[in-house]
Amino acid sequence: TTAPSSPATNEKRVGLAPKGVEEMRKCMRGRHSYTLACAVSICLASLFARARSPPPPCSLPAWPGEEVVSSWEHHGSRERCFCAYAALAAHAQPGTPRLRELEESCPRWADFVSLDGGHSATMVHASGAFAVALGSTSGNASERKYGYVPDWAADLGSGYGEDCDVSRDPRCEAVGAHVLSLPRRLYVADCCSRPDAARGDATVVAARRPGPQPGPSLADLIASDAASACGLLQDLVAGGLRQVRRLDAFGSCAAENEEPTAASGCLAQCFHVVPDVWYLHLHTTAGAKDIRAAQPYNAGLGPSFNASEASDPATAFGRYNACVCEPRAWAAAGRGRGSCPEARPSDAAYPAEAAHALCRNVAGASGVDPRLCHACRPPASTYLNPRPARSRGVFDV
Repeated sequence: TTAPSSPATNEKRVGLAPKGVEEMRKCMRGRHSYTLACAVSICLASLFARARSPPPPCSLPAWPGEEVVSSWEHHGSRERCFCAYAALAAHAQPGTPRLRELEESCPRWADFVSLDGGHSATMVHASGAFAVALGSTSGNASERKYGYVPDWAADLGSGYGEDCDVSRDPRCEAVGAHVLSLPRRLYVADCCSRPDAARGDATVVAARRPGPQPGPSLADLIASDAASACGLLQDLVAGGLRQVRRLDAFGSCAAENEEPTAASGCLAQCFHVVPDVWYLHLHTTAGAKDIRAAQPYNAGLGPSFNASEASDPATAFGRYNACVCEPRAWAAAGRGRGSCPEARPSDAAYPAEAAHALCRNVAGASGVDPRLCHACRPPASTYLNPRPARSRGVFDV
């Protein structure tokens, strides 16, 4: 989610290496007085950290070269971390996570995916053959951390952009879930970019950012190998669901601007059409205390619409998320959009139906023929025979 400047963002922008960031935080917390000596210690710590060998390259097929990765925001640190999480899930043995390798590629991993302060417990889980999920239905007994990935758009009980860790804030009350699902066998940059696709009056073609191109998109994969795209989508969907508490309490967010909050009682699984990280990641969100409104920033985690961007094809005409379940009216924004599974998220039929619907919605947001998504169709399901129009989440197949 695109967000305005935050202290953490500013640390990254000024170029401090993780050791330098640690020293700066000590100064600001009063552990040293903020003097010239303190400033010198920050610089020395940062320079020392930068003098170390560069992080090992990501080994995933289709990962771009170092010139491209280092050109990304924060020198590609977020994308390197996502690759490291994928490697951890793919190779680590139960009970013996490869934390040394994780530390080399993602020095700040403990801030995001640790349940016990960086010792051994992580919320990184393999999902099927193709995906990894970041999240946990339970925290760790020693640190008592909630176990979900913070997002600027979501308040999970401790404020926006925060998870709930009572060892840091005894007053926090855990509310809702926010899980990220990532590919772990192949690097995929984003959902919907196809810069060479033909534009049409009702076809959204999301534009890549300026500069070196990051790599293949999910839309590219649908166009070239729809069967592989369907397998990936189903694992991304299922991985997120497994880490949501009380899954049977949620239906799908189906109305425009319906957000996955406790008040709405719905669950959303969405990609950002214009991503903040050049590594495909599906947001699974349910039961949050609150979600930021769509404007002035694109912040929502459901089928959100930003009217200020309604005429901009590069931002999906204001429909800046491509979701498993979309309002039927979104079909006007691209052939295939407005698709939604009939099954509830807790139903056995849902992952396959959701993969089919999400494939169609991504195809519609990127100018790919949605008929390619027939490779995702469940072999036998009432989903193939749409219910009457009174049913939520019906789409024409």
